[in-house]
Amino acid sequence: METKDFRRNNLRTLMDAYIHEGKTKAQFADAIGLPASQLSQLVSVNNTRNVGDIIARRVESSLGLVRGWLDVPHPDISIDPDNDSAKNIPPSDGFSLQNLSRNYTDHPYRLELFDTRHSCGGGRVNTEYPDIIQSIEVDPEYAKRMFGGRPATSLKLTTADGDSMIGTIDPGELVVIDVTVRNFRSDGIYAFTYGDASHIKRLQMLKDKIVVISDNAKYERWEINIDNESTFHIEGFIVGKWQMAYSRLG
Repeated sequence: METKDFRRNNLRTLMDAYIHEGKTKAQFADAIGLPASQLSQLVSVNNTRNVGDIIARRVESSLGLVRGWLDVPHPDISIDPDNDSAKNIPPSDGFSLQNLSRNYTDHPYRLELFDTRHSCGGGRVNTEYPDIIQSIEVDPEYAKRMFGGRPATSLKLTTADGDSMIGTIDPGELVVIDVTVRNFRSDGIYAFTYGDASHIKRLQMLKDKIVVISDNAKYERWEINIDNESTFHIEGFIVGKWQMAYSRLG
């Protein structure tokens, strides 16, 4: 199952438990800040609409759940319509970027090239910085410290194009992406697609929208909201970079 399936199932379960307490579906929709018609689309067996990042975070905030709670499976959950018991639902932090297993060993620890190019610019991928590095092998013990215990299979490499993240990620630098992160977890730098374009940008959640930020001040901010998030797909979280430089001496 994917994150979208966990979110839909969890939302259905929360709604059913709410109704079981004597409330209506319309009251549940009001409690989570959504129109009843939109809620029907989100919980429909026909999957007419997915629960996106913005809606997921709004539901969690409205019900007093920890951020990311909707994104993982929960075997037994219940909710009180007055929201008192929602806070007693045990948080699930298995997704946390800081709480990943450090027991993984891989010989060698090998990072491969990502199969999608992302732009640190206006979304137009150019060929100014070709992918001259196809893979990198790192000492496994050093990799544990460098990548916070992430397994090599969760990481990919890509070469930064464009100058919108200059100062943080400069053109031509090698970027390391955790491709297991496929939805918004916390403010940070992400690889994502919007429409037909792929980007590497800083994302920040502000109420009911995600703000797309370029660290280069000459680029304006723009927003992902409920109306356009269907064309927005996160493909990974940027965990680091390599400053690649070579000087020929002979």
